[in-house]
Order: sequence, then structure tokens, then C-alpha cells
Amino acid sequence: MQFKHPEILYALLLLIIPIIVHLFQLQRFVKVPFTNVAFLKNIERQTRKSSQIKKWLVLISRLLALSCIILAFSQPYFSESSTENNVNVTIYLDNSHSMQAKGEKGELLKSAAQKIIEDNNLQNSVFTLITNEANLKNLDANDLKNELINLDYSPNKLDLNTVLLKAKSNYIDEINTLNKMVLISDFQNINIQNNIDFTAIKMPVSLLQLSPKSSQNIYLDSVFVEQKSLTELTLYVLVKSSQMIAETIPVSLFQNNILMGKTTARFANSFKQKVQFTIPNSTHFDGKVSLIDDGLEFDNDFYFSISSTEKINVLSIGNPTEFLSKIYTENEFNFTATPLSNLNYNKIQEQDLIILNELADIPAELQRSLFQFSENGGNLVVIPSQNANIDSYNRLINAFQAGKIIAKIENEHLITAINYEHPLINDVFQKKVTNFQYPKTALHYQNNSKNSAAILKFDNNSPFISSTKNKNGTFYWVAAPLNKSISDFTQSPLVVPIFYNFSKTSLKTSQLYHTIAPENNIEINAAIGKDDVLKISNKTSAFIPLQKVSQNKVDLILTDVILQSGFYNVSIGNNVLKTISLNYNREE
Repeated sequence: MQFKHPEILYALLLLIIPIIVHLFQLQRFVKVPFTNVAFLKNIERQTRKSSQIKKWLVLISRLLALSCIILAFSQPYFSESSTENNVNVTIYLDNSHSMQAKGEKGELLKSAAQKIIEDNNLQNSVFTLITNEANLKNLDANDLKNELINLDYSPNKLDLNTVLLKAKSNYIDEINTLNKMVLISDFQNINIQNNIDFTAIKMPVSLLQLSPKSSQNIYLDSVFVEQKSLTELTLYVLVKSSQMIAETIPVSLFQNNILMGKTTARFANSFKQKVQFTIPNSTHFDGKVSLIDDGLEFDNDFYFSISSTEKINVLSIGNPTEFLSKIYTENEFNFTATPLSNLNYNKIQEQDLIILNELADIPAELQRSLFQFSENGGNLVVIPSQNANIDSYNRLINAFQAGKIIAKIENEHLITAINYEHPLINDVFQKKVTNFQYPKTALHYQNNSKNSAAILKFDNNSPFISSTKNKNGTFYWVAAPLNKSISDFTQSPLVVPIFYNFSKTSLKTSQLYHTIAPENNIEINAAIGKDDVLKISNKTSAFIPLQKVSQNKVDLILTDVILQSGFYNVSIGNNVLKTISLNYNREE
């Protein structure tokens, strides 16, 4: 005999209650005086005997009644001897990248898959295989074997509650079906704050934890760049170890599979080291950083893309000047010149560089917008007017912590000194120039800033052009008006490299890489038509993601797409708009 709900049989323990009631006589007897003692003894003897028999019969009846009720609810049944049980097996096999670690019989994932294939000798079995990216149901033994052989690593991870929720739907509630579940994983990074509820499913659960021979893993964590000069960038690579080590790890940099440089990460009883490479500040750089490690393989390569093909947005506010339009040409720049009266304040935050060109007064509203613009990483150049409202200028200059104007000097001065070490111009000159024709100004404003670095100086050693680095942007101060009636600096050879480099240092580096996640959001700065569709592709695959089009940009949403680390082109038709780099999550 078998029971459909055997847990109800625990209720048989309640039968102890009527037995206890029987053993302890709870009825109280009342004494009645009587003179015929012999008669009383005869009655007492007969009454007690009949009473005990009656009580035993009542007790047995109660026990039988309760037992029958409990057995009825447990739903007993007799299985035919010729009928075999069907087995419904749910297997969760963790195929995250941490399962690449080496165990006693090779990679944990491959050895676990092989073990399942070898031990699969169950008859009348149906299988469900749950992985980090699939829920494969109604598999027979051959189907299960094929799926396990072709199973590859996934960048996704599942928490145990999600696995149990998926397994719950696989339960088969039939009399001749035996349900069971096996969880196979290394159980890394389990969030203990989320309680694992094994009671949510009715089938028994077995947990099999796989452990690598060594838990040490050295991996590339992240990369970032800083501008070393106008022609070079410094690439920083953060190398980490899961354990404190004292080793030297070689790190290589490739561009299009061509070795660009080699260095070493020297761990001195530490968990992380930072190494650096110098790379050209070219229009495009698709790079791969690699190291060799005997641990996990998926995090030994790191891909990044540096793209600066987008035009630089430059806005001039104030007097029209011909020299700016000649420097900021259409092939490299989106240059706009507007008088203050026609300024669209909504356009300020879209710029990379803003030039205040000889404004007599700087309104408070404009000052607030410019400060927010700088907070967002924009660069600001201020050229004063010969009739400048010094108070309004000082409010702006003070907001950028660049000192204040202390005097208006109305004497002619020559611009005689060049700071060749300043990052703005340290790549402009091959050697120091001593015999050039000095530009001059008829007046200038003297500034008392102590936080500024001079780029050009007057013959009295006060700065003509200086820079003040703020939190996210740079404030450039030009001490004199540049119109021809005041200065001949715009006819000097210095004007082109300096104003050109104002814009180049304003260019924001695009996002170097994206981390693969269940949902990826990628922003592309491009203006496309309503009917245009962007495509993402690499050498082996292509797909069209969900896309949300807004003014001058497109948000790409990547969901339900199996991605691999590497380079992908974002294109419209045959025109490649941008190359993006995707990397596996390093949290394994």
C-alpha cells in the first residue's frame, strides 16, 4: 500500500488523547449510604465489570473511527506490481563562467555534464534541464545527453530562489510519478540576505557543490584613460587577484591583434595592481588587454574602444569674430556663433566648449547655466570686453575659483612668454621659440588668481591666457579683448593651436566598454530618421536590438540576446556609426 499524502499519517499521534482519557478516570463517584452491605457488594462487582467492558468498547470504537478518517485523508492506494514508477527529474546545472575553474577531472562544468551522462540509467524518466539562460523541458535521456554535450558558458547568473521557482512549475502531480531535483553548482556569491525557501517546492532537493582545486584567480577588472597630451593618452589597467599574492603577471595590449605594448603587474603581497600603457590619441582605437592565468579564462581578456569621430560642439556667445569660424571648421566641429540676445539657453548643456566673446555684461542666468555646464564636464573660455562690467565678470570668475579682476591696465604690453610645459601646448612646439614677432594688446585686465596656470604671459610676467582646472571642466581666462582695435593676437601664429586645443581638450571620451548583463542599455549619439533601424553585428552574428530614438541620440536595449565579449559594430545600412566593446561581468 502507498499513500498519496503520507504526511497526514502524522495525525495518528492524536490517538493518544482518547487513550489518556481512558486511563485516567475523570468521572467523580458520589457516595450513597446503604444498610444492606452484602447486596451492595454484589451490585458493585457486577456494575464495575460491565462498566469497564463498555469503556473499552467505546475506546476501541473511537480509535478505529479516528484512524479511518486519518487514513482516508492520506489517500492510500495499491500500485500494480507490473507498473513501474515514472521519474520526473529536474536538474539545475550552473553554467556561469566560474564553472570554468579546474577540478579533479578538468573544468567543473564539463566534468559535471559528463557525470550526469554516465549516471543517467533511470528508466521511464523525463528530464528538465535548467541552466542560467534556458529552461529545457520534457527531455528524454538522449535529448539530455545532446544538450549537455553542447552546453556552453553563460555570462548570466541565477539566484537559487529563481531556480526553485522555475523548478516548481515542473512538478508532476500524478500517482505513479516520482519527482526529484538536483542542484549542481559551485554556489558562488549566494546572497544570504535573501532566504532560500526550499519548502516552496514539493519534490525533494539534492545539492551538489563542486569545488575547484585552487580558488586563486587573477583577472582584469577594469580600464580607464587619461589624456597625457593632445597626441597621447594614458591607458590604466586594474589587475586584481582573488587572494593576496606576491607574483609578477605579464600584461599585454593589442590593437587589431597587433601587439602594441607589454608590461608587468607586480603584486607585492596585495590583491590589486594598476599598470599603464601610452597609446596614440587617434580618431579610433579598438584595444584588447590580455594576461595569462591558470585560473578562470573568461576574465583574462578585456576589450575597450576609444572613439572620437564625433564632431565637437563649440558655441560662441557675443560679438561675431571671423577668426573663430576659420579655426572651427565644419569637417571637425559643430560651430555656432550667437549674440547674447538670441541665445537659446537649452543648447548650452549640449556643447563641449563655450566661448564668451567680449560680452559687456554677464547676466546671472547665464552664469548659473555656465556653472552647470562646467559641472557636467564642459570647458569655458572667457574673452572680456573693453567695456566689461567688472562686477559681473568677477562673480563668474569667482564661481570658478579663478580669482578676480583687480585692475584694468590701459597700457600697451607685449605677449612675450610661452609656457611650453602646459598640457594645452606642450606638443605644439618641437623646440623653444625665441625670435618670433610678439603680439601686443592696448589694454588688459589683471587677475589675482593663485589657482591658475599661465599658458602665455605679458612682458610684465602677468598671465595673458591662463587655465583653472575645476572638478570636471576647465576655465580659460583671456586677459584682453581680441578685436583688432585692441590686440593683434588673432594675426599671430599662436592663435590657431591655442584655440584649436581649447576644443580638443573639451572632447569627452566616449564610454570605453559595456558589461554584459541580462539587459544592456547602450547610448549612441546619432541623429537618425524615424524609419531608420540600427543593427549590431560582429564577425559571427548580427541582430536588431530594441531602440528608442530621441533628438540626436538612440538608446539601444539588448535583452534576450546571447552575447560574447568582444567588439561589435553599430551600423545603419552599410554605414558603421560606432564600434562598442562588451565584456563579461567580473563578479564571478
